[in-house]
Amino acid sequence: MEKAQIVYNVLMGVGQSGPLTLIVALVQFTAPHAYLSTATGLAFSARALGGAFGSAVVGAIINGKLSRSYAAEVGSAAVAAGLPQDAVAPLLAALASGSGSREALSAVAGATSRAIDAALSASRDVYAAAYRLGWSSIIPFVVLAWSGIWFTRGVKNLMTDVVEASIERRPESHRSSSR
Repeated sequence: MEKAQIVYNVLMGVGQSGPLTLIVALVQFTAPHAYLSTATGLAFSARALGGAFGSAVVGAIINGKLSRSYAAEVGSAAVAAGLPQDAVAPLLAALASGSGSREALSAVAGATSRAIDAALSASRDVYAAAYRLGWSSIIPFVVLAWSGIWFTRGVKNLMTDVVEASIERRPESHRSSSR
């Protein structure tokens, strides 16, 4: 999956950076000037909330996949490579401890080099599958966001040298007295 991983990262970058960057510009060009600061603040808030919810959903998908398949697949791979069935729980506990070192795994009764290699390989595969599923769930949102951007009307006519900020407007009586 080396080449596919590059595609996932490019897709994620284009899918997230484009819409998330352009939403603020879109809001600023389309909001009435009287509400520009409020609209910009709401756009940034909506973007942050969307990112927080999106991260939570992707995390839930990844963790759900891991909780459903990690123990079964890693245990099966280790048993198929010669680990005794009653040593699966201690092996999984050693992997879950975070050390994951060969020394910690070798301390599990009945763990052979072949069983440890199989367990580590299965562990990597399960994690990779979980992250693939999580990141793949973003693809429909990328398509929706880019479709929305594609159909947004242009703002080229708004790109002028005129600044319509209320701070530049002076009352008529002040203008005539300053001449």
